Amino acid sequence: MKSCSYCASAEKLTKEHIWPKSLIERNSDFLTYNKATNSFYKGEAVIKDVCARCNNGALSKLDEYLAKLYDSQLENIIPAGSGAGLAYDYNMLLRVLLKISFNSARSSGSDKVVKTHQKFINYMLKGTHRGDIMLRLQIVTDSTEYSLDVESRRIVKPEVLRCADIGYDGVLANRFMIRLIAINSYWFYLIIPYKKEKPHKLKEFIEGFSNWRLQPGVLVSPGSSRLNISVDKTTWFDPRLLGSLLDASPKN
Repeated sequence: MKSCSYCASAEKLTKEHIWPKSLIERNSDFLTYNKATNSFYKGEAVIKDVCARCNNGALSKLDEYLAKLYDSQLENIIPAGSGAGLAYDYNMLLRVLLKISFNSARSSGSDKVVKTHQKFINYMLKGTHRGDIMLRLQIVTDSTEYSLDVESRRIVKPEVLRCADIGYDGVLANRFMIRLIAINSYWFYLIIPYKKEKPHKLKEFIEGFSNWRLQPGVLVSPGSSRLNISVDKTTWFDPRLLGSLLDASPKN
């Protein structure tokens, strides 16, 4: 019998939603992306490798927290030219983002990515010592798309739930993993070293990432519960930010 991916118990395994079911239910047009076929389908992505005790206990509490945060803040699409704020419980936020990322990694990620997440299992379940990890937030506002053929324009909104690897190829790229969890205008980056790094190496990496082609976002501090992001630190939504999703096809 396979063991639970969280607590390693050999109990009967249940289906765990990669994205919390509560968020899926709040997005009626939600489509799931299949990385293997580069296509979308109408349905809820699940992975059957979690015991009922974990699924209905600690993980369920994390989902409940994210649903409340979504209803109060993350549901909003930030308009271009506006700043944004986020009130949060750092540990609950980081734990649920890690859970989504870990679920997604087990579904379609490499062994290296999965193993890197496994270092944080106790933190996800119990909120114990979180280890070396950085959380950053990039606010992506709506944007205006103009057509050259006709005199028209439309507002393009970052209405998306997405979890993916960031293909960073800059300074020290081989020593850090960057995962994206995007919820509408709120694009969170999880930055995790593959092994313990000294502070000067983390600083060198952040400097390189800050000068890369993707906006690095601002640090979400574990010592705070409120983040205010000024307009100059936001970025407009460009569909090209979706990468391979742009070429994905619908599939029944």
